[in-house]
Amino acid sequence: MNGPGRWVRLALAGSLLAGLGLSSAACTKETAPTIHILGPWSGDEEESFEKVLDLFRSEYHISVDYQGTTSRRETLFAQVQAGSPPDIAILPSLGELTEYAYDGELVPLPRELRERSAAPWSPGLRIDGRTDTYWTPVKVDLKSIVWHYPKRPAGKGPWCLGMGSGGTSGWPGSDWIEDILLQQSGPHVYEVWATGALSWQAPAVRRAWETWGRIITAGGSGQADAALSNYFEANDRKGLLKPPAAGGCAREHQGSFIRRLYGPEVRFTPTADAVAELANDRGAYEVAGDMAAMFRDSAGARELLTFLTGKDARTAWPDKTGERNRPFFPASAGTYLEEWGNQAVGRTLRGATQLCVDASDAMPPNLVGAFHRAVLEYLDYLDDPRDRASPLGGLLEQLELERERRHERAAPHVPSVCAAL
Repeated sequence: MNGPGRWVRLALAGSLLAGLGLSSAACTKETAPTIHILGPWSGDEEESFEKVLDLFRSEYHISVDYQGTTSRRETLFAQVQAGSPPDIAILPSLGELTEYAYDGELVPLPRELRERSAAPWSPGLRIDGRTDTYWTPVKVDLKSIVWHYPKRPAGKGPWCLGMGSGGTSGWPGSDWIEDILLQQSGPHVYEVWATGALSWQAPAVRRAWETWGRIITAGGSGQADAALSNYFEANDRKGLLKPPAAGGCAREHQGSFIRRLYGPEVRFTPTADAVAELANDRGAYEVAGDMAAMFRDSAGARELLTFLTGKDARTAWPDKTGERNRPFFPASAGTYLEEWGNQAVGRTLRGATQLCVDASDAMPPNLVGAFHRAVLEYLDYLDDPRDRASPLGGLLEQLELERERRHERAAPHVPSVCAAL
């Protein structure tokens, strides 16, 4: 298929492609057997992933070229537009992958890979009268948790907050709101909202935003300002790594991937146990994952996906990363591998009654961008609310208008995000 289909074009209208610095190699097809992967990992995470790829190269004698980027969406769009997509792309956005699938850009997974695609990570999509699976989780993360020093109760102390993340700034706030909605209103309401069937102006959604506002402002007037000023990986983590008397922020609401930035003594507590307003016994957790999808079918691409989701890669990957940077993997539906990942994460996932994929990961890209901007504007108000009325009503109205436009265009959406275990 030459160039992206209508949903991806609509979603990325107005994207700034000029600054991507695409080389001629990005716009021309390489000859087999080189397999091209576009993924999210850079720095030490990329080094660990490359070591795993080295195992594949030596065993299968297939050349693999990995490109890590923090601008996955724009880079992937540009490559697809140029007619030279990667063989495999790894990204967390189920909403974006759904649009590519409906545009005919993705290759359905072979059966052996479908069997490794655990719920709720890889819902089947019905396209042209046939239901297929189009992506598989390479590694996953547990959300709905609060990190804290063991001697500091998870329910007390100032929050570590940082919204900065380049072009996706605001996502740590959207994670907060999603988790609050899940804990307050339950998986059914969460799923209806995440899949685009519930208004952003619904009482449950508004309540989640307002609850987040109270949680942030309860920590003092500087909490919202700190959230707007800090990069999400640049919080004062030293306060978490020292005894309570050392000061600093005391707790952070963040996914399990963040453990690589903490010392081994830092622990997590489920959000439902750490935040009094969200106390419940549903056993529901928000989760996220890095999903691999094939844009170009080949024996080599299938071999690589099979390898990355198999025992050899998942055994080696933690050994290459060190204790603090261990990834976590789903084995099959309802099964999580304690010996190959963080044991506390494994116990929590196996003890859950419901897992729900990150709602904004399941939403269409334009709506996600509007969500992130609304988070930042709401925080700006919370930083000094004395001189103006809350913008929340207007922000939710804008988000609802974007949702309605999607429905008017009959745009594709992820069919489900939650799974009972």
